[in-house]
Amino acid sequence: MIKSTSISNGSMTSNHWHRWRLGTPSLSKLRTTSLFREMNSEDDLVESMLLTQLNPLTGPIYVTGAQPGDTLVVEVVDVTVEEQGHMALIPNVGMLRNHTRTPHTKIWKIRDGYSILNEDIQFPIRPIVGTFGTMPAEDGTYAIHPGPHGGNLDDTNLTIGAFYYMPVFVPGALVMVGDVHANQGDSEIAMGIEIDGTVTLRFVDMVRDERIPYARIETADHWVFPADAPTLEEAVEQSAVYAAEFLADRLDISMEDATYLLCAVGNVRISQAAFANYNVTVRTEVPKSIDRRGRLAGYAG
Repeated sequence: MIKSTSISNGSMTSNHWHRWRLGTPSLSKLRTTSLFREMNSEDDLVESMLLTQLNPLTGPIYVTGAQPGDTLVVEVVDVTVEEQGHMALIPNVGMLRNHTRTPHTKIWKIRDGYSILNEDIQFPIRPIVGTFGTMPAEDGTYAIHPGPHGGNLDDTNLTIGAFYYMPVFVPGALVMVGDVHANQGDSEIAMGIEIDGTVTLRFVDMVRDERIPYARIETADHWVFPADAPTLEEAVEQSAVYAAEFLADRLDISMEDATYLLCAVGNVRISQAAFANYNVTVRTEVPKSIDRRGRLAGYAG
């Protein structure tokens, strides 16, 4: 079933899931809540957080006809956010954990499309979907973990206009989303601006019998190849492998020439390295414009 679906953060807590599990009831329009929705004061502090409690997911969306081995293509049509978001500095979490007072909380007001630190420091919102994927091959995977299915990538490219390619591991694909951020910088440092929001998706295509090794993103100008690993070096290597293999296949060139291309025009960026006791995520971005024959064209742009 190829259609548009709106997914709204709200109050229906029965639709919140912290694990990717087979047997979860399938829905098409869903309501969830952000992790820190009950925090209304900067006196509300987070002393600790279990990984099993993080990133409540909304879903799943059952895609009729999707089978293991297929690749699902979904467009992020829109991401809107509510009027208040939250950040929390938690003891022993985040890159600046040894340089800040913890626990500590910041309530962010969203006004006229801007995130407001104070009356002098404001910037435009740029909402992203931090966690987004199909049901992984391993039943019971916690929502906090990234992987080939996508999951908790915290990739700032997963915003309005992105096309998201996800491998299918179970019948129906069973797509879930969550972890909307009003803003998030690359690497996340500690966390993004966690917030309630509404995500509108369009299910664009289903590529039969062509499973990609890891979820990937297409923007108007780039192909984006995420990867995760316990260390930054391992994650960069795996992301570069995904990018090089894609270029070698699409452009009919050797892995050596694909490597030269990445050396010249590829950009590796850190998506999440928040020192939060799960794998880091990175991505390699490749511009579409390098091929004059248009072989890197896709759905976007």
